[in-house]
Amino acid sequence: MISYNKKNELIAITGCGSVSPLGYDRADIYSKYLTDETCIVNKTFNNNIYPVGVLNRQAENQLINLILENPKYQKFDRTILMAMKAASLAYDEAGWKATTGKITGVNLGSSRGSTFLFEQLHEEFLNNREKKTLINTSPLTTLGYVSNQVAAHLNLNGPVINTSVTCSTGIQAICNAIAWIKSGFAGRFIAGGTEAPLTRFTIAQVEALGIYSKLLDYKYPCAPLYVSDKGVNTFILGEGAAAFAIEKMNITELKDHNPLGIIESVGFSFERPPTLTGISEDGSLITASMKMALENMVTDNNIDLVLLHCPGTIKGDEAEMNAIRSVFKNDMPNLFSNKWKIGHTYSAAPALSLELGLICLQNNFSPEFPYKTLVKNKKRNIRKIMVNATGFGGNATSIIVSHPDIIC
Repeated sequence: MISYNKKNELIAITGCGSVSPLGYDRADIYSKYLTDETCIVNKTFNNNIYPVGVLNRQAENQLINLILENPKYQKFDRTILMAMKAASLAYDEAGWKATTGKITGVNLGSSRGSTFLFEQLHEEFLNNREKKTLINTSPLTTLGYVSNQVAAHLNLNGPVINTSVTCSTGIQAICNAIAWIKSGFAGRFIAGGTEAPLTRFTIAQVEALGIYSKLLDYKYPCAPLYVSDKGVNTFILGEGAAAFAIEKMNITELKDHNPLGIIESVGFSFERPPTLTGISEDGSLITASMKMALENMVTDNNIDLVLLHCPGTIKGDEAEMNAIRSVFKNDMPNLFSNKWKIGHTYSAAPALSLELGLICLQNNFSPEFPYKTLVKNKKRNIRKIMVNATGFGGNATSIIVSHPDIIC
């Protein structure tokens, strides 16, 4: 049971949109999750071959269509173009075009920002004898240009916020949007994450960490929680964006609008990392964020499915699994990470996991790993999901979303 007051402060997800290696149409995306095929392909960077998660043809065509409809968009980085498309899909599904009078904010976060464009313009600068660059270099490559251009594209009138909290960004942006909505400063928000990190320099950064997957000939070059005789890192990079239309509803409005899901609670934590890139081996960082989210749930139903951060690194996966065992003990939910399918999309990763969570809620679907893992999922109804995210710098975020039927 939940109190009357909480029923009048529900945060609903009324629209969702994405572009990723899975495509952009949700029915197609769901169908791809039903298969054991990865969307990861091999591409050449810096004269070496790397497995990466690139937009499929249908999703790429959506970006091309944006430019054809508005030629000035051709100067934008694909980080921005993906955010525009994802936000448009969420906005349209929410039906906000037909409503007026509500202040609508935007918070589309990115870990790296306009990565490809920045690298391209910087390289041109280095190769220019006079060391000159284009007049629009700075505005086009600032982090603030992401949400700003989404707001302009949708002709919105509310607060425009740009967030960068490494790989937690996609969920932290939603947390921030919830705070704005509950404060009354905005009626609704488009929030999520976008990332286009498939560039020479970004690939080289991950290669320097020694975690990039070497499994070029393996069916699953990215394999979170993979069971093998000797540990192997299987981290790979992917690109994509996911955005959500969120707004406050009371119980009556909930029954009338039938949203995709209800955000019951969020949790977050911070720790001083043992190294610049590391997290505690016992997973205390993600343990704290999960506990906070669980303590603030609206309903008392158990979590049915946790969509893990697990990027396929030995230490990262182990730390999160230690946290999961510590929090859930003998009442383990089903577990899954979609990074074997699309790679790690940095700030967009938790947002794309949340999209999967909504698909699971809408279809009563529990995804399975196609290879041998430590995870032993059960056949169960999926009515409440949790999404985890951790990032460099020592931050973690968890979000719990339920099927509207639980609340009603």
